[in-house]
Amino acid sequence: MTDDLPAIESLLPHRGPMRLLDAVVAWRPDGVVCRAEVRPDNPFLWDGRLEGVAHMELIAQAAAAHITLADPLRRPIRGYLVAARDLVLAGDAEVPPGAVLEVAVQEVARLGAFASYEGQVAHQGREVARGNVKVYRREEDP
Repeated sequence: MTDDLPAIESLLPHRGPMRLLDAVVAWRPDGVVCRAEVRPDNPFLWDGRLEGVAHMELIAQAAAAHITLADPLRRPIRGYLVAARDLVLAGDAEVPPGAVLEVAVQEVARLGAFASYEGQVAHQGREVARGNVKVYRREEDP
């Protein structure tokens, strides 16, 4: 399902350099695929390469985009990354500024306001990271 996909800015609360994703490429009820260009102002760039922790954040932001797209009203739902596990990085993967990444996530479990997502980050068709994130969806504003 790729028809009528909204701009990423309407799906995430992140702004400025902290919004790492640029677009949703594909969406289905159990997952999403997003695109991210590593911009020069990316806060996770260090010595000309993307730090490993950025991949966890990319997966979490893709999960957030999925949560919003899965909402019948497509209203941005605030959420929090609460855990990550089994994050595996390709040891020789160099991700320089200007690289275009594909970030795919699939929801694998949901319990109330908590959800678990398996994610993968790829550069030029090669996996550079994968792992699981747990997110908490805040259903109501205080």
